[in-house]
Amino acid sequence: MRITLKDIAAKVGVTKTSVSLALRNSPAISLAMREKIRRVADEMGYAADPILQSLAEYRRTGAIHKAQSVIVWLNHWSQPEQLRRHHEFEQYWRGAKLAAKRLGYRLEEFIWSADYPAKQAEQMLLDRGVLGLLIPPHKPEADWGGFDWSKFSLMRFGMSVRGVDANLVTGDHQRAMVMAVSKIHEYGYRRIGLIYNQAHDRSMGGNHYGGFFWAHKRLGIDQPIPPLESEAKTPELAARTKRDLKSWLKKYQPDAILTAAPEALIFLRELGYRVPQDVAVASTSPYDISVDAGIDQCPNVIGQIAAEMLIKQISLNERGEPADPCRILVESRWLDGKSLPPRH
Repeated sequence: MRITLKDIAAKVGVTKTSVSLALRNSPAISLAMREKIRRVADEMGYAADPILQSLAEYRRTGAIHKAQSVIVWLNHWSQPEQLRRHHEFEQYWRGAKLAAKRLGYRLEEFIWSADYPAKQAEQMLLDRGVLGLLIPPHKPEADWGGFDWSKFSLMRFGMSVRGVDANLVTGDHQRAMVMAVSKIHEYGYRRIGLIYNQAHDRSMGGNHYGGFFWAHKRLGIDQPIPPLESEAKTPELAARTKRDLKSWLKKYQPDAILTAAPEALIFLRELGYRVPQDVAVASTSPYDISVDAGIDQCPNVIGQIAAEMLIKQISLNERGEPADPCRILVESRWLDGKSLPPRH
């Protein structure tokens, strides 16, 4: 016999409504009572009926205030217009917007100007009735001040935002690197080089660097070409990277390059190398690096999952940084392209 909310209410001595709110983690019920009701529900073997739960959720969300149907894409870039000029991040946005619409929500961008103190930005969001925040990638210098994340449901894209330990969704970068190196090797290339940005890779847990070496180990290659670090933040750093690239190419003579650095392709051409005639090139993000072969991290899917998970947290009244943050890794795909054709 299925245990119902009415059964649990009778056991605890509260109303059926109180049980329903407690099982949805509503702050309208005290924490102690929520824990007691959940414990009794577990002891009685309660399991929600998915059909009735879906109907109840539809009725509940269909009746809530319009302002609560908005989730926010939080943009705290110093030049906000630059965020979605990254084509991969634009795909995050589009995927999230599509999923939000499907689930009855509207995605809006909130530009947190440097002129707004953290508390002012926080209050502006609360005044609009916003319950959920999508936090796209940001640069390390983003200052989050004393923003109170505990008032909102949260979902991050990737690991670049360190000021809040929220749940996140990102590509499985290490597996993607192993896939890419293996595919390049399968296409007949034997001297595979990696060009990467160390700071960016560090923010991802070293997965580009680590995945590159692990792939070579799996392929039985004992001495892979040492990866080349690329940095082009300033003209001086760009000039040094170009000189290092010239020496690296001459010393190791790669027949294929996997790059995470957009500037690498520009420098290759300035040094007189033809792609793919002299060296084949694939990238870790063909959306933002001008080659057509490489790793498709499925950013549209990442955006959809982020919005779906955020809306789930809103429906369960889960706010702030979770005690046990989850990391959702989306599998990448290989993109064939003219910049790295098979050699056989």
